[in-house]
Amino acid sequence: MNKDIRKKPIKILFVCVANLCRSPLAKIIAEKLYGGMVEAESAGISPAHCPVYEEAVCVAEKSYGADFAGHKTRHVLEYPLDTFDYIIALDSSVHAALMDMKPVPKDRLFMWEIADPCGFGIEAYERMTRIIEVELDKFLRCHGFID
Repeated sequence: MNKDIRKKPIKILFVCVANLCRSPLAKIIAEKLYGGMVEAESAGISPAHCPVYEEAVCVAEKSYGADFAGHKTRHVLEYPLDTFDYIIALDSSVHAALMDMKPVPKDRLFMWEIADPCGFGIEAYERMTRIIEVELDKFLRCHGFID
């Protein structure tokens, strides 16, 4: 499907463990690269209650012109999950946890294997965002949203 033809945005919920770097950055990437076509949110299966990692804030600002230093973590079950077209678990352990959560619509659940960059420096965050960009492009192509 050509993105110009679709009338309403594709709703994607990205889910990681703590909702501190992978899923918030995936949300930013989706909205910056496919704004208007993708409406994204982020959540965690075990959200942390601490500030977003400095490296994640730096990459968001430098690479995407986005500010999410004030990001508030959320648990996946805080969202009305049936309103999302797709729920993307950002690693196999998150996917397994989501499979065990009764309200998660399994027919809309997908998994990407995105390594957690926490503790590995800014370069790991930059690599992670490039991988998310590639995975998102492949996902949208595979599902017919872009040519």
